[in-house]
Amino acid sequence: MSSALEIADAFISCLARHDVVGALTTCSPHCRIQIVPLALDGAIHAEGRRFFESWMTAFPDLNLSTRRMFATGDDVVAVETTFGGTQASGFLGAINQEKHVDLDEAWLLHTRDDRIEGVKLFWCQNQLYRRLAVRRLDRVTITM
Repeated sequence: MSSALEIADAFISCLARHDVVGALTTCSPHCRIQIVPLALDGAIHAEGRRFFESWMTAFPDLNLSTRRMFATGDDVVAVETTFGGTQASGFLGAINQEKHVDLDEAWLLHTRDDRIEGVKLFWCQNQLYRRLAVRRLDRVTITM
């Protein structure tokens, strides 16, 4: 039986290697994902996969580094990461301006029976838009 930390580390490590399929194998079939800045809430194997694939496409040199990871007593793992990369295509409605992004993120991974049951992802959306040189937030549309 794997610990919650081992499962969380496997998930984040797969994403850091751009291995979306590998990351999803750590998730239960009914795992949900919430991406708070996007108000996205859905199945990780559908909506999550689309988000991760668009993320990897928009930032082909994506670097996801873990700064800190710790588990609570109730099988929740908190992970602090920094996402870095240079935009190569449109992302979340922001046109490609080939800007380099570095963005702090926080993940909450809920585990049970050697699988991730729920993922909650946070970042500062205004910081992301500033890094992508978005000037007018009223013109940005979120599409995936």
